[in-house]
Amino acid sequence: MRAKTNVIIALKNILDHNSTRLTPIYKSNGSVNATGDNLEFFVKDMFCKEAMQYSYEDQKQKEYMKYLSWTGDSSHFPDLIVQGGVGVESKKLNNDSKSTIALNSSYPKDYITRYTQNYPLNSLYFEPDVDNLNKKPVIYAIGNLNTNKKDYLDNQLISLWFVYGNTIVPNSNYYKNIIKGIRDSIKNVNSNIKIEDSKELARVKGVDKLSRTNMRVRGMYELEHPAKIFESYVKSFKVPKGKSKIFVVILQSDLDEIKRDMEDKWDILSNELNI
Repeated sequence: MRAKTNVIIALKNILDHNSTRLTPIYKSNGSVNATGDNLEFFVKDMFCKEAMQYSYEDQKQKEYMKYLSWTGDSSHFPDLIVQGGVGVESKKLNNDSKSTIALNSSYPKDYITRYTQNYPLNSLYFEPDVDNLNKKPVIYAIGNLNTNKKDYLDNQLISLWFVYGNTIVPNSNYYKNIIKGIRDSIKNVNSNIKIEDSKELARVKGVDKLSRTNMRVRGMYELEHPAKIFESYVKSFKVPKGKSKIFVVILQSDLDEIKRDMEDKWDILSNELNI
């Protein structure tokens, strides 16, 4: 199945849109979505161009379903999944902050499969089954938003990074081995305690002699900001005041996959973007 859209199309849509200001998105009852949701909507809009014209969530949703097999909720990972293509997780920071990006209890991903924690396997539409042989790349969309109310650039993105996870983090087995090591270390302290199956780093039953106390060990993962990771490559980039910096970090193999998917359309798009 060919991808219905991709990160290069999203880049072209951003340039054509000629604005990175995050505008309010309304629910069907007229209430406004939380500010943090606006980046997610902006990213979805750039992958699904026709959705840009709408300000109501339900209207956008109809357009998203033409391109996406998953449009996100607060309980699953990632925020969007392209039909036949990548998964995208959006993260917002304020102003020029290059602080670490909170991933909470889920370690960073290079790819997603049907076995990925919080993957919405039973909620996908228009999507072939995903397994270890048909894995999907993950893109982290990291946006820095101007929140200075006194600035005419308020609510405009200062920068937006589309970073493929496989360019910045190891594969999932690396993290799984760390988790196994933590669980084994806990077990080595007391061979009588019982470690239960859990999504947490460890869930231990009966840590005291009377087996009346349980213990939960939760991981809180953070990811270094791509502006720091790739600082040596981008520090010389200058843009005029009021303009946003947009970066795409992608392996050549993933770019080649996009080219194969798009066939003749790639030549037109690459010429327009001077790739």
